[in-house]
Amino acid sequence: MPALQTQFSGGAMTSQTLQAINLMTNLVFPTQGNVWFVAPRTGSDINNSGTNPGSPFKTLAFALSMATAGQNDIIYLLAQSNTASQTTDYQATTLTWNKDAVHLIGVNDGSFLGQRSRISNLSTAAALAPMVNLSANNCIFANLELFQGTPGSGTTSRCLDVTGQRNRIVNCQISGMGDLTAVADVSGSRSLKLSGSENIFQHCYIGLDTALRATMTTEVEISAGARNTFENCHFETYTSLSTFKMVSVATGCDRWIKFVDCDFVAVQNITSAVAPTGAIGITTMNGQVIARNPYLYGFAQYVTADNVYVQVLGFNGLATGHR
Repeated sequence: MPALQTQFSGGAMTSQTLQAINLMTNLVFPTQGNVWFVAPRTGSDINNSGTNPGSPFKTLAFALSMATAGQNDIIYLLAQSNTASQTTDYQATTLTWNKDAVHLIGVNDGSFLGQRSRISNLSTAAALAPMVNLSANNCIFANLELFQGTPGSGTTSRCLDVTGQRNRIVNCQISGMGDLTAVADVSGSRSLKLSGSENIFQHCYIGLDTALRATMTTEVEISAGARNTFENCHFETYTSLSTFKMVSVATGCDRWIKFVDCDFVAVQNITSAVAPTGAIGITTMNGQVIARNPYLYGFAQYVTADNVYVQVLGFNGLATGHR
């Protein structure tokens, strides 16, 4: 693809930044498709072309409408400030990512959490369940913060649903129920709900440690799907429920769910925090939950009671138990 044009005045998009973007696009991520840019603070869906950083779209929804499925189009979400309100694409309705092989990449410093390429809900859009629905297949989401805050009183909310197949979610924060007033602390709320197959989450922060979960029952619900993998991910929660589960696995899940080098943390030593009895909630499934080299803190055990569907493996590659 041709090199992007430098923005010589206005904004902070330097020639060095553009060179880095061109290098990433042309060498690391070659594509036969189009490249689009979104800048929530300064962009325009009406007046701009969206084809270069100097003329970005304003919203991801519009950029997605311009993208073509199946040709590896790339949408870059440009960080514009350290202030959340100045660098966030706010959703009034569910953002349904429904075009196969259209990729969303945040352009920022690559932080582990709090990435300044942000997606959140408007305060007037309280009951989004989900806020983002990744229903397409073969997509990459990378370097993004997905934060669902200010949900409405008594309404179920979910930050991210992944219903598609073979997607890769890399270096993203996925945090639901971020309401400090606790009016949206509903049992069915989730940070992540996964029902698609053969998806992989790498180096992601999933959950939240700032809003107490006193009614919400789990951060991650895996309701269906086969061969899903979490690799080097940090799961975190703040709960006052001894029965809280970091991950809940449904009977219909198939083959395996794999957690490789993952942390499971229930924060302790702060107001109302308790140590839940088990990190993983499961009765049966058509296969196995495999946790390889996990780290557990704040939970009493991996599962509340022995369960042959959960295997914990140490560095020697041998199963060390399912508790």
